[in-house]
Amino acid sequence: MNGAAPARPPDSHTRPWLGLRRRPGRLALLVFRLPLPLYRFGFGWVLGHTFLQLTHVGRRTGNPHEAVAMVLAYDRSSREAVICAVWGPRTDWVRNLVARKALRVQIGREAFVPQHRFLSEDEAIAVGEAFRRRHPWRLRLIGRVLGLDDLRSGAAIREFVRTRPFVALRPDRTTDPHPGPV
Repeated sequence: MNGAAPARPPDSHTRPWLGLRRRPGRLALLVFRLPLPLYRFGFGWVLGHTFLQLTHVGRRTGNPHEAVAMVLAYDRSSREAVICAVWGPRTDWVRNLVARKALRVQIGREAFVPQHRFLSEDEAIAVGEAFRRRHPWRLRLIGRVLGLDDLRSGAAIREFVRTRPFVALRPDRTTDPHPGPV
């Protein structure tokens, strides 16, 4: 015994503010959870098409869970929104979508029962590149909050995409009472 204290796993008190390669830190959790209360209290519409709320079903419990994600691309004609699992494929909502369909998506003033698909790497790179061109300041902010290296180059975007699932969500045509654009 050398008298050293046993290693403890990080908890919310020891979690760093930045440097979030594998797990979200306190600042990232704060920033990415801010929109959730707006949706819960009926004010999600103020976020427009910048964020969406995804209601998914727990793969083990069968209980509904809510997650908020930044929308990286939105197509008004198909009403398809693309989001990304920033913390990778082991994120709970991704694993839940692999197991079953989501219950609901709310984006802007609309809500719908979604169908989802995981984007191919080429599709995800195209979304990442387009987001980088349209929203350079937002990309810098995301990079800072997440503790990621500079995401302003095409090579950095490609590396980011290779390790994170991108998911497209659109109204399920079999359950959507408004099949056209809103």
